[in-house]
Amino acid sequence: YGLFKIRIPAFPLDVVREAVMNAITHREYTNPGEVLIRHGSRELVVTSPGGFVPGISLDNILQHEPVARNRTLANAFLKLRLVESAGTGRRRMFVPMLSFGKRAPRFETDGHSVTLRLFDGAFDEKMAKLVAKWNSEGREVGLDALLVLSYLKEHPFIDTRTASELLQLGAERARSVLDQLSLTDSGILERRGRSRSATFSLTKGVARDLVGPARYTQTRGLRRTRYAELVREYLADHGSISNRELRELLGLGDSASAQVEASVYLRRWSAEQGFLDKFGRGRPRYRLRERTS
Repeated sequence: YGLFKIRIPAFPLDVVREAVMNAITHREYTNPGEVLIRHGSRELVVTSPGGFVPGISLDNILQHEPVARNRTLANAFLKLRLVESAGTGRRRMFVPMLSFGKRAPRFETDGHSVTLRLFDGAFDEKMAKLVAKWNSEGREVGLDALLVLSYLKEHPFIDTRTASELLQLGAERARSVLDQLSLTDSGILERRGRSRSATFSLTKGVARDLVGPARYTQTRGLRRTRYAELVREYLADHGSISNRELRELLGLGDSASAQVEASVYLRRWSAEQGFLDKFGRGRPRYRLRERTS
């Protein structure tokens, strides 16, 4: 890529090392079973005896504070430099794989053992080039950003609810991550709307590099098809909406043309076949129309 050569390993050595050390460190040593490593042509699978350490589950493993099953063993591995600083191993396994455009590692458990699958197969050349470009510019690309980028390669939008599940964070923290990624200096996401129903998509430049310019144009068109859905969600939470609140929700701005555009939407949705009822004088408000049998 330009003056840089990007080497895409089947299984990054640092990731394999972390996977094996993680299995040895956190396995249940009262269980006579063994740590098993199966190396196939398309995946590398590491299985360790015992379930997750209490407090850790498949739903929080990315964000949970580090918990050592055997603190003495963990400290010994750290002093021997067999592992990096405590609590970074899980992320160190995900970041390189996603940076190369590969599938994210996958944890599985049946309560008696924990299995980690590392996937080879195809990689996303555009993703690998984009991350390499940012790294060469000194821009740090963390796990949260990589997970969001990987999701948006396949989907036009991401909202707070989806981000919360993807990042294994509460809704407020997930929204904070999306807001941070949509800041001007980071330039990864564009935000549409200001309320809890806001959606986020790739910026024009990132979309061009990651999924092609056609996707960005298509995404901007698809946004309008979601306007009615966003309004319904807003009304379910707040009961009614005004022209100003609609402009804030859809991110239209405060210009005269934006006010006219919002009025057009409200008139359309409150027409005979619409879903809104208009009430109040002066500056009217709108609420969901009650269905009649």
